[in-house]
Amino acid sequence: MDAGEAVTLWASVESLVVVHNVAKRHNVGTMARSATAFGVSEIVLVGRRDFNAFGSHGSTSHLRFRHFHSLSQARHYLKEERNCDICGVEITDGALSIADHPFRKSTAFLLGNEGTGLSAKECEICDFFVYIPQYGCGTASLNVTVAASIVLHHFGGNFDFLLLSRSHFFSLY
Repeated sequence: MDAGEAVTLWASVESLVVVHNVAKRHNVGTMARSATAFGVSEIVLVGRRDFNAFGSHGSTSHLRFRHFHSLSQARHYLKEERNCDICGVEITDGALSIADHPFRKSTAFLLGNEGTGLSAKECEICDFFVYIPQYGCGTASLNVTVAASIVLHHFGGNFDFLLLSRSHFFSLY
């Protein structure tokens, strides 16, 4: 793939985050901060529309937010209007390691509740699942915002998203 093809592919591939059943509303603000850092185009809120922007550090102004009342409405939007795969982030049978870069096109990431993970209804709307390999022991899962950050970073690396120079970040302060 030459540089022109890579830029065309990058411009046509997006990542989205689906927020449903996240118990700690401040986690949505922190997730928005990570989403902005890793090039997410949109956060899809399902169910509750409100969230606590604490932790976002102003990043919510760089994202589009869309709200749906049900998972089925969100799925219809993501599949029919956005042509996205829906990827559940969950340790489950058949889940693929994010290290294997299983992403093929624009992808919406659905992360589970902090305590219970993805529900059966959430799993039903997913096209496939990924998990984050861990090297230590003592915990079976990561904080939802940490998991989102790791998965979004891998997704961007999968498609060689354009990286911003370090000097760009200094200009933000």
